[in-house]
Amino acid sequence: MINLVETTRIKEAIEQNPEDYKAIIEDTDLGICITDKFGNFWDVNENYCKIYGYTKNEIVGQSFLLVVPDATKNELKDLHDKFIEIQIELFRTWEVQRKDGTVIQISVDAGYTEKINGESQKLTFVTPL
Repeated sequence: MINLVETTRIKEAIEQNPEDYKAIIEDTDLGICITDKFGNFWDVNENYCKIYGYTKNEIVGQSFLLVVPDATKNELKDLHDKFIEIQIELFRTWEVQRKDGTVIQISVDAGYTEKINGESQKLTFVTPL
């Protein structure tokens, strides 16, 4: 399961020092992605890349639906949009798809920030199960 103490620590650190967000998201065992209000990857940490089997260059700028199985793409897109709108945090288990097509289970927590670049962004914290 996702370490909620760790996700809270990271959320608070980013809120207090948004200019240091890159160092903050790399200083954890969790996979972390930051998506914009449209659901596009804005940044990811190295652990996120390892979980999914992509390089950072392959992910950043793409839709987060890149790692979502076809069967749940519409549901997760709707949930992302709702999250940006109401900023209620998620704590769930999901099925996702790695670059090689392997489907894996992950535990997820999420947070909302406007501190990093002044726009709505979702922080998603991931750990494989």
